[in-house]
Amino acid sequence: MKNENENQPDEKKARAKPLVKQLRGLYGREARIHGLDPWKWLSPTDIFGIQREGCEPVFVCFNTIVGAFKTVDVALGWNAYDMLLRVHTQKVNHPAFYFETRMFQFGRLDPARLYPMEVANHARHGFPPDADGRIPFFRSHQVGRVPWPVNRVEAAFLDDVMHVVFGMAMRLEDFHEPVGSRAMEEVYMMPMDNEGRLGEPHWVPVPEIPGEIQADVNLPGELLKRVRELPAGAQPMEIGHVFLPYFPGKYPANTPPRTGYLFILATPGKGRRAEVLLFTLHAEESASSVWSGLPVRILDAIATQTKRPPEIKVTDSRLMALLRPLTELLPLKLTRAGQLPLIGRECQGVLKAMGLPKNIGL
Repeated sequence: MKNENENQPDEKKARAKPLVKQLRGLYGREARIHGLDPWKWLSPTDIFGIQREGCEPVFVCFNTIVGAFKTVDVALGWNAYDMLLRVHTQKVNHPAFYFETRMFQFGRLDPARLYPMEVANHARHGFPPDADGRIPFFRSHQVGRVPWPVNRVEAAFLDDVMHVVFGMAMRLEDFHEPVGSRAMEEVYMMPMDNEGRLGEPHWVPVPEIPGEIQADVNLPGELLKRVRELPAGAQPMEIGHVFLPYFPGKYPANTPPRTGYLFILATPGKGRRAEVLLFTLHAEESASSVWSGLPVRILDAIATQTKRPPEIKVTDSRLMALLRPLTELLPLKLTRAGQLPLIGRECQGVLKAMGLPKNIGL
């Protein structure tokens, strides 16, 4: 890991096709790791760390996706460790994991599951497919964007990481206890100095990790005044969100499409239809900016209505925490509901109108 001051590659450099030498190096390292087959003795919850001097750690887990494909997740920072652990212990496909976590992934997939760029790179620089026809891939996941083939800067970073991953996997084959046995208390960590020299791995205490993104919310007084002056209505409002794996549209070459959330606000309307307001939010570098701006967007949407809802219902704990200050500033009740029937009824129609897959849901 050659960056001196960060735990990740330089994101300001242009994303570009990896250098041939670097790409061939990645194929070589992946072949060694795959041949070792650490998935036999490491489960997804056996997460270990690699920490360069003066940097936040990177965390590694050996994963099996769709029940068959062997992959490796490399996530950056302590918050990513918490997310990795929750995803794999709870065995849920947590949307925020793909929206908020800076990480890398490599492994082997069927060609049909790969980007054309990955298939072409393998044909030029990789080894023959394995007995199951699967070929290696190497992806970077920037916050708020679709996972994408690594560029030259990221390839160099991942090459260094994979070298250490291979050594740690060998070391852990005969480890005296499951490396994930102390999860959320201690992590087995490989230290590295600024020259790239490895130390002796040891258990490191897990620091206190905030359960939610820390977002500073600033509510404009004029907007609060507009909402406060609306006549009180009788119907509660439901607020939910849907994770969008991509935003439809055209993107520059070699630039991963954005991901994000579609927020839906619904109140009972006349007849069977509800009154629906919606907007999308995505992150550029940090997901915190999305959540800190959300209460203002919701207030702004309410201000366009003829009446102010007496109650807002949500199912998400983060929404509950972010909107709670509104109850101190407005005559408004905030309720954590088990489900949102109005939004559930309207959601598929909204997604269809946006041209998004129907299998995306609340």
